Order: sequence, then structure tokens, then C-alpha cells
Amino acid sequence: MPCSDCRHWVLMTVTATLFAWSAPKLSEVSGAEPSQADLEAKYQEEQRAQLEAYFDKRLAASYGERAAAWKRDFSSIPAYEKSIAPWRHRFADYLGGMSYTTAKVEAREELIRETDTYIAKRVWIKAFDDVEVYGVLLVPKKHPGKRPALLCLHGMGGTPELVCGIVEKTDYHNRFGVQAVEKGYVVFAPVMMNAAPKRNWLDRKAMMVGERMQSLEQYKMLRLVDYLAARDDVADDRIGAYGISWGGRTAMYAAALDPRIAACVVSGHFMESTQKMTKPSPHYTAYIEVVENYAFFSGQATLFADADVCSMICPRPLHIEQGREDKVAYWKMAQDEFKIVQGYYEKLGVGERATFEVFEGGHVVAGQEAFTVLARWLKP
Repeated sequence: MPCSDCRHWVLMTVTATLFAWSAPKLSEVSGAEPSQADLEAKYQEEQRAQLEAYFDKRLAASYGERAAAWKRDFSSIPAYEKSIAPWRHRFADYLGGMSYTTAKVEAREELIRETDTYIAKRVWIKAFDDVEVYGVLLVPKKHPGKRPALLCLHGMGGTPELVCGIVEKTDYHNRFGVQAVEKGYVVFAPVMMNAAPKRNWLDRKAMMVGERMQSLEQYKMLRLVDYLAARDDVADDRIGAYGISWGGRTAMYAAALDPRIAACVVSGHFMESTQKMTKPSPHYTAYIEVVENYAFFSGQATLFADADVCSMICPRPLHIEQGREDKVAYWKMAQDEFKIVQGYYEKLGVGERATFEVFEGGHVVAGQEAFTVLARWLKP
């Protein structure tokens, strides 16, 4: 059954829209005959309001539909993993499909600089066709032998160079790639399409041929895991992912799709996704209010809320960090959604592997409890 908040949401929305189109026009109040333009506007608004009410009703019902669709088996960890495995294929299709021909792992490198503690390189890795994965690689110097690796994923407006401190500017990424390499991780920070116009442009072309930008970039993350796992200096059972903003979402999706990712940190982009997508709020900006069309997927409400995506990460370690002043994801909403995720872990007897942190700050990489969690599970 939909929650009381959802029913309240639908009631308020329907009431507001019905009032908007049923309010009398000036011509009606004055007693004058309504103009043709007035009638056309009235009838069109009537149709819009009916459709809005219909979709809001469907969105409210989606909570129950989604709960009924998933059949998770909590009798044991192996049984649970078997029950969610088919959903990974379904999730890949939902994101746009990943029918790309996997190429041999080949990389070319270019030295950027060498410090007392790490070596920084630009790296290009063959992905598929003529598409490469580009990013910045940081390798620690004071930690010989096989090391844990960490994918460090930037958000909108970000770059691998910002994440890895290659440029002097400090922003909301807080150079968390540098923080990671100095703690002993082999770091790879890939570039992703980092502005809404770029993503929308490419996503529209992708949809024309039955693909989506998000699935293509998720495939790139799989290729990065291939690359890191093949390196002589990486322990292939200790590869993690840490992302901020849309990079946090991409990290979460990568860990859901690829069980080789041993631990995941999501910063500033875990939420009650149906409301975040469609319900305006003073606490966050809803995607329906902006032109970021790439964020919408068919069946999002009925199949893959954030808690459902994280259920495909379970029982591997997952940490959510959320700023109290963050206007991308509202911390209270994220906290409530996390309780669902935590329930999955607790049913399997591994509740300590799912952790949630609220820090004083906005939409930034906190790097506080997150690195403590990663150190516990990846052992740098």
C-alpha cells in the first residue's frame, strides 16, 4: 500500500491542479461570453489536469507495485544473492542495455607528475568500438605490492583532474582521489559527461538507436574494473567505488551491476528517488523542474528505487554520506530510504556492513567516516 505521505502528496497535487483549471475566468466573472481562446485554454488545462492526476495516482501506486515485484530470499546469503542475480540483467536493460563487444584490456599512459607519495598518469583504456575510457590514475609509491583500488567518480561540473588534484582549484570534490592515494589506494578517476547539455545531447542520440548514455557510462565502469583487476599492483578482491553527486549515483549503479566491487560509498545522491524525480520541495530541486532529461528512465518508479538498487549491492559493504545542508538530496529523506536498505542487511545478519552518515555541510565529499569504512573492508 502507498505510504500516508504519498497519499497526501497525490491529494494535494490533484486538489491544486483541479482548482487551477476550474477557477473562473475573467469573462465568466464579468458575465461576458468566453472567447474562443478562453475555451481552448480551459479545455486544454482540463486535459492536462486529468493526465497529471492520473500519473500522480500511478506514482503513488508504484510503491506497492515495486514491493510486490521483488522476491528477495533472506534465508541465507547465498540464497539472497541467487534471488537478486537476475535483477542485475534487468537493471542493465533498464539503464539502456549493455550489448557492447568487450575488447581486450589495452591501455596507453602518459605521465603527468610524480610526487613524494604517488605517481599521476593520464590513462586511456579501450572500451568498445572506437570508444575509450579516459581518466587519471594515481599509484602510491610508499605501499609496494598488491594494493586495494578505488574508483573515484566526479559529479556534474567535475573532472578527473579536480578529483586528483592535477589542477590548483579546490571544489566540492575536496580532491578525494588524492586523499585516497595517500591512504594507500590505487586510484582511477574516469571522466564522465559532466554537464546537463552534453548529456542530454548524447542521450537523445543514444535513444534514437535504442541505447542510453547512462548504460554506456556504466559499461565504462565495468571496463575500469577489468583494467584494475588485471594490474599487478592491485588486489582484485579489494576494489571499491566512491562517487559524489551524479558520480555517487554512478558508483551505486556500478556496485549494483558488478559484484567485483567489494565496497561502495555514495556521497550526496542517495534519496527517495520517486519524490526526488517528480515532487518539488523546498529541501531539494526535483528533476522534473529542470531540463536534465537524462535522469529519467522508463519504469524507474515501479522497479528501481534507490533502496532496490542498493539491495543488489547487499551484502557487500555500503556507506552513504549526506550533508545536512545539501540541496541535491535531502538528508531526512535519504535517512528514511536508508532504513529500508539497512533492513535488508540486518535480515542477513550483516547489519554492520550498511552505514549512514549525516555531516554538517552541503553538497561536498566529506571523506570523514567514508574512508574509515573503506579501510575496514578494503584494508589499504
